[in-house]
Amino acid sequence: MTNFHILNGDCLAEKFPKNLEGESIIWREALIHGPVSGNNFFENRKRFITENYDSESNYDGLVVKEFQKMQNLPENSEVFFWFEDDLFCQVNFWFLISNLNLDKTKFFRVFPKDTEKGFAESNENDLLEMFDSAKEINDTERKFISNLWKGFQQNNLLKQTSSEIVRNLEELIVANENRFNGTLENQIKDIQKTAESFDEIFKIFNRKYPVYGFGDLQLKRLMNQFF
Repeated sequence: MTNFHILNGDCLAEKFPKNLEGESIIWREALIHGPVSGNNFFENRKRFITENYDSESNYDGLVVKEFQKMQNLPENSEVFFWFEDDLFCQVNFWFLISNLNLDKTKFFRVFPKDTEKGFAESNENDLLEMFDSAKEINDTERKFISNLWKGFQQNNLLKQTSSEIVRNLEELIVANENRFNGTLENQIKDIQKTAESFDEIFKIFNRKYPVYGFGDLQLKRLMNQFF
């Protein structure tokens, strides 16, 4: 049995326990923004990322190649998804669960101890403890999470059910709705009334609204979009 660890971003990879058995594969997308449906998925994403975030980005090497590694994992592997509970991370997680065609593998999710802080303040011992508490993602949960991804693509996340793998689902659904109903825009405007710099806005926003999980690039883009 071979272990593989799917890590959401390079920050976690930098402090990932060296003595934890298995190969790490890094997911470096930000599916919370930009096109997420239609044909030519990765080509559309590449165009969006290069036009809006990093024109010098090696998208194929950093994203597509890593996804192909995931698709080609050997049968009977155990795959551990290290994703936090905020909307940013969860949307990435939903996509992978929905699109990895790995029938003869076992999927697990590793949960951060603190829903709001995620893995950010965890040391190596903390991460090892979290790994030991990983929960298997059964077929029912895989189907449910795949439906969450479809709902996100259609901006129609349904509220009538719950999950053992996706925590705080109602809060995530409300946060996603806030992106379109004016609430998020007003939340940022309220912070701008007292904050003088972007760094201060970013710090206050993440303290008040950790559920979104936006990085500085996503928040800057939103501010440009709104204002």
